[in-house]
Amino acid sequence: MRRKRMRLIAACCAGMLLIAPAAASRAQSTSGSAAATQADAEEENAQAAYYGVIGKRLTVYKWGDEDAPVLGTVETGTVVDVYKKGRTWTQIGFEGDIGSVLTKFVERVQRKDPFEGPMPGTSEHVAVGYVLSDTSFLPEGYRYAIEVSRGSWLSIEEIREGRAYFPYRREEEPVSVSTDKLKIYDFVAWDEAQPGDLLYAFTTFYSTNTKKEGNANRMYNIALASERLTSIRVPEGESFSFNSICGPYTKENGYRSAPILSGESAMGYGGGVCQVCSTLYNIVLRVPAVVEDMNWHSQGGVSYLPAGFDATVSDTKDMVFRNVLPYDVRIEFESLDGVMTAFLFRDYET
Repeated sequence: MRRKRMRLIAACCAGMLLIAPAAASRAQSTSGSAAATQADAEEENAQAAYYGVIGKRLTVYKWGDEDAPVLGTVETGTVVDVYKKGRTWTQIGFEGDIGSVLTKFVERVQRKDPFEGPMPGTSEHVAVGYVLSDTSFLPEGYRYAIEVSRGSWLSIEEIREGRAYFPYRREEEPVSVSTDKLKIYDFVAWDEAQPGDLLYAFTTFYSTNTKKEGNANRMYNIALASERLTSIRVPEGESFSFNSICGPYTKENGYRSAPILSGESAMGYGGGVCQVCSTLYNIVLRVPAVVEDMNWHSQGGVSYLPAGFDATVSDTKDMVFRNVLPYDVRIEFESLDGVMTAFLFRDYET
C-alpha cells in the first residue's frame, strides 16, 4: 500500500637545504590561501547569518589548521556566530575576530533568518528520482556495487551528461546512476509552491544484511517508523515532535530489539529509528524551519551521514522543528531494500 501511495504522490563529497625552502614555500602557500579564505569570509559575511552552540571547550585557530596561530579558547555551551561550516572546520565569531574550530564540536547550527537559505555545509538537492528498474552504483574504493531496487526513491544533487548524482553515506564524492533508470521530479521553491507541490526530499542508505545480529529487526523498526510518519501534517506556525509520532521506543509500541547505532552498538528497542529521524532532519536543515530541539549521537556522528548531520531520539531526547512557512506542510516516507527517502510537500488546502 505504501508503494501505491508513493506512486500517487509522485504524480503530483635530497638534502635539508632543498627541503627547507620547499617547506617554507608550502607554508607560505597555505598561509596565503588561509588568509584569502579568511578575507573572503569577512567580506561576504560582514554579519554572520548563522549561530551555533559549542559542545566542548575548544581551541580557536586563526584559520582551519591546527598549526595556525591560536586566538584563544571558547567554552562549552557558548552560543557563537557561525560564518561558514565545512566538513572539518567551522568559522565562528571570536572576540571581534573570525576564527576556526573543529566542526564536529559545533552543535545546532542554524540560520538566524530561516528564509535566507539552507544551513551552512549542506549540499543542495534539486530533485528526486523514482527508480524504474533495478540498478546499482559503485562508490570509489568499494569492491562491490550497491544495489538499488525498482520502486526506490533517490534524492538528487545534480543531473549532468545523462547521470543523476547523489551522496552516499560519508563518502566525499557523490555517486550516480543513469537518468534512464529514473523518473525525475523537480523540487519547487517554497515561495513558488502550490498545494501538493514537492518542496524537498532526502535519502539515506541502510544495511539489509540479515546475517548481522539484529539487523532484520533494525529494518523492521525503520519500516515501522517510516509508516508512522507518512502523511503527517504540520500546520503553519506549529511545531513537529518526532517522539510524539514515533515514540515511545518500546516493545509495547511495536518496536523490536535491534542495534541502536547502525549496527555498531548495544541492542535496544527501536534501534534504527534514529536513522529515520536523521533523514527527516536533513530536510529540515534545507527548508525554512526553526530547529527547537535536536541531539547528535556523538560528535563523531554516524556511518550513514557526515558528522554533524544526524539527529538521535530516545525517551529523553527529541527532534523538534517549527513550521515557519506560510502554509501547512506534509511529511511522507518511503523505505525499500536499504534505501530510505523522506519527502516534504506543501499540503493540500482543506
